[in-house]
Amino acid sequence: MSSLKKIWIVSLVLIVILFLFFVYPRIELMGNMPVTFQWVFRILVFIAILSFTVFILVELNNWHSKCSELERAEVSEKSRDDFNSENARGLGLGLPIDPEKNYQKMIKQILKLVQSSLMAQTAFVYLFNENKSHYTLQDFYSSIDVNLAEQFQAEGSLFGEYHLNAQPINYSANELDEGKLVFYKVIPKVGSLMIIPIGMPKAQFVGFLGLDSVDEEAWGEDDIELASSFTSMFSNSVWQIDVIDRQKKQIQFFQDINKLNTDLSLGVDQLDFYKVVANISRKFFDFDKFTLAILKNEENKELSIEYVDGYEADYSIGHQIKVEGGIWENLIFKGQPVMISDYDESNIEFRFQTGDKESFPFRSCLGVPLMVGRKRFGGLLLESFSAGNFSPEVAETLKFLGKNLSEIINRMAIYQSMKELAMIDGLTEIQNHRAFKERLQVEIDRCRRYGSTLTLFILDLDKFKRINDTYGHLYGDFVLKKISNIIRGSVRTVDTVARYGGEEFAVILINSNKKGCFNTAERIRSNIQSFLFEKDGMKEKMTISIGIAEYPADGDDLQTVIANADMAMYQSKRSGGNKVTIYNHELES
Repeated sequence: MSSLKKIWIVSLVLIVILFLFFVYPRIELMGNMPVTFQWVFRILVFIAILSFTVFILVELNNWHSKCSELERAEVSEKSRDDFNSENARGLGLGLPIDPEKNYQKMIKQILKLVQSSLMAQTAFVYLFNENKSHYTLQDFYSSIDVNLAEQFQAEGSLFGEYHLNAQPINYSANELDEGKLVFYKVIPKVGSLMIIPIGMPKAQFVGFLGLDSVDEEAWGEDDIELASSFTSMFSNSVWQIDVIDRQKKQIQFFQDINKLNTDLSLGVDQLDFYKVVANISRKFFDFDKFTLAILKNEENKELSIEYVDGYEADYSIGHQIKVEGGIWENLIFKGQPVMISDYDESNIEFRFQTGDKESFPFRSCLGVPLMVGRKRFGGLLLESFSAGNFSPEVAETLKFLGKNLSEIINRMAIYQSMKELAMIDGLTEIQNHRAFKERLQVEIDRCRRYGSTLTLFILDLDKFKRINDTYGHLYGDFVLKKISNIIRGSVRTVDTVARYGGEEFAVILINSNKKGCFNTAERIRSNIQSFLFEKDGMKEKMTISIGIAEYPADGDDLQTVIANADMAMYQSKRSGGNKVTIYNHELES
């Protein structure tokens, strides 16, 4: 405890004494005390009050100092955060950076600077699209009310072949005609025109900087050199913004892939999953067709298209792909990526099927195999209408996506296999009780959505207990397996056959009614009655009792439909077995 606090405590004690002797009503107790003692006591009380006052003032001062210190610390921390954020943005590391805004701001500043430095009437920038052979206006800065074209075609103008051998050009008034001024919607008074090419690293032509002036012969060689320095500045700035933009996209790409790995439910519908993958690909790759194919039959090496995004006039989901001799051969047979810059110059025979290379407008492709370990089970292919659309850098990114996609598809396949095993009856290899109820609920929900109907059979073997008691459980298991095969062979492939429990079975017949299904139930009953169950010298005949109910006529929920089909089945039992009974309300009475 500090000395100041000790003094404060003593002062409080003295104040309490003062209160007891001088404020408390019975102050006459002090009357018999000597005057000297009373004055000493008063002095001590005065010191106590003074000490307490000093303590309060000191504590207030300390509190004020601490508050000021905290405020300075907060300001310092905020300044440091702002400084770090600004530096991160400057280095292209801060995610809030917006390359598009930076580009617009940069081009406006450069145009304003070049217009004022070279005393131009108007300064403007057009970028070139080689595939469409046209120029697109980026921005302009002018001292007059000028009307520039948003786009203009290179062909038929002085820019027809300008991109092939771009050099600075300085036109004087007598060299200018309307053919050279195609970028004006309304041609202003122009005495001089300067065109400076804009190139990127590796001498790639991307567009031009244009300057006009009302003065004839407004610029000389030094001015051309100055304007060229501005285009270099523009090129470097665009390149830096492009690098930052690509870094940002790359970071976002890895974040999306990580999210795909960590957040995806293994039970998700495959089409939904493929759609997510296609959306990620659409953000980071430039393509006209996305095709994901899986190897369905390893013997004949035929792929089945599982998902398509983009152009679908040629092949879509469900179409088969011939592997040998086509684009997919390297992906599936060798497990190697494929990058073709131009189909016309490649030695591939076809894309997906024989003779399709010339039938559709695709020119280039990039593909990666889908594989786990050395097992190849499919591929991912991006195609473009443009030749040379894909680069080695893009190929590396797609390979990364392909590896992650392969692992996820493999995990989903393992999960699906485990789920199917959990839903299959181990003895009869048909769906078990749990799978049956889940399937029935799904089909009931479908009927509700589309206003359709379904029929349910509940089947129970007659006097099955005697089989186990007489011949043993191995023979009983043999009978149950044969019964399940007979039932499966007596209904459509779209219908669901399940072991309901013990010697009971169930069949869900979709898009059907109970009267129409009566003959199917009779066929099952007749086939079982006529079958001879023969194994290891043991021979037996069996019969079965069947109850039929319909959704929604005999119940508007799962439990009611099952209960009513069960009730009809027990009516067959009570009638001696080996019979089919259709549920009706009279059975409840």
